[in-house]
Amino acid sequence: MRKRNSKIPFVLVGIFILIGLIFTTLFLRGNAETPMMLVERFYSFEQQGDFGSSWDLFHEEMKGKFSKNAYVTERSHIYMSHFGVTTYSFEIVAEENVKEWSMSKGGPTFTDVTKVTVELLFHSKFGVFMITQDVFVVEEGGKLKLLWEFKE
Repeated sequence: MRKRNSKIPFVLVGIFILIGLIFTTLFLRGNAETPMMLVERFYSFEQQGDFGSSWDLFHEEMKGKFSKNAYVTERSHIYMSHFGVTTYSFEIVAEENVKEWSMSKGGPTFTDVTKVTVELLFHSKFGVFMITQDVFVVEEGGKLKLLWEFKE
């Protein structure tokens, strides 16, 4: 009788576990939201008139600037009533990492910030016009959140 090598099944199990861990790590990291994805999602909500969902993506410092109800009411009023906007498109034109940034004078300083420049092209009763806006993405509570700059 030949004796079987009992170490081979353990080695194979170890190899399969290692491969599984590698794929799981790559899969989970690949699904993490990037700053560009967050900005894209924010403006997609805005484009659809879903201002409540876009407000949910704000950092707590931004939420302190206006309540959800006020944001939804004012944002839709500005776009539709004042500008007479029927449709608009947006394009992310630049992304830059910033070491330190503050949204307003005297406000908290954020580190590890991503500055994203967005161009919004509006089609309105006053013609076509473009607004360029820089938005800032930081991590809050393990999630990426969005901020605007205020010069007060």
